[in-house]
Amino acid sequence: MSISKHEAMLNWIQPFLEDNYLYFESADAYPGVRELVPNYGDYVNKTDILGNKYKSYSFVFIGYESIDTGTSDVNLRNMELFDNFNEWLEKQKREENFPDFGDKCSEYDIIILQNMANLAMVTEDSIAKYMLGARIDYKEEE
Repeated sequence: MSISKHEAMLNWIQPFLEDNYLYFESADAYPGVRELVPNYGDYVNKTDILGNKYKSYSFVFIGYESIDTGTSDVNLRNMELFDNFNEWLEKQKREENFPDFGDKCSEYDIIILQNMANLAMVTEDSIAKYMLGARIDYKEEE
């Protein structure tokens, strides 16, 4: 039995986190939590005359960290995590290491949608939610 594209994405990103767990779509907001939230999966961009579909899997990588309202370097270190994730994505692209979407999928490409993470939210407890978007393009043969 093959795995879903969502599970393939989790398996592919997990090594970046080393000793941290990657949640799918839902997690409590506390420091160190990492989350994968798809925007859309299996979105068909176009179909060629042979019936092959060119698709996209768009996602947001989310992380929660403590934030400092003062002058410390805590916030700078938080952004470095997402800079490192972008660098990791670039490395995967260069090395042609893509998620395994199955035997019918090929011609992968990684599109980084942001050069830095958005600070999406700060809670009353000074927990920041950072978000970074990316997309995997691929061809799925009929």
